[in-house]
Amino acid sequence: MTALRVTIGGMTCTHCVRAVRAQLEGLDGVAVERVEVGSVTVTYDPARIAPSAVLAAIADAGYEPAAAGAIDEGGAGA
Repeated sequence: MTALRVTIGGMTCTHCVRAVRAQLEGLDGVAVERVEVGSVTVTYDPARIAPSAVLAAIADAGYEPAAAGAIDEGGAGA
């Protein structure tokens, strides 16, 4: 699994957080780690889904994925 943090525009409240979480939880190969106003952190299986699909799901929920970057987990979980 690979970690990805996405900055999101247009999120202003807990409803937005729930909407983004629900959209991402519907993706095969994605585990939602944290959602807060303005960002989300997920882990995904690159063999099952591309990061661009995560960004597209956020856009489909009505928000603006502004920036995405892999997270260096520093060997955590190994």
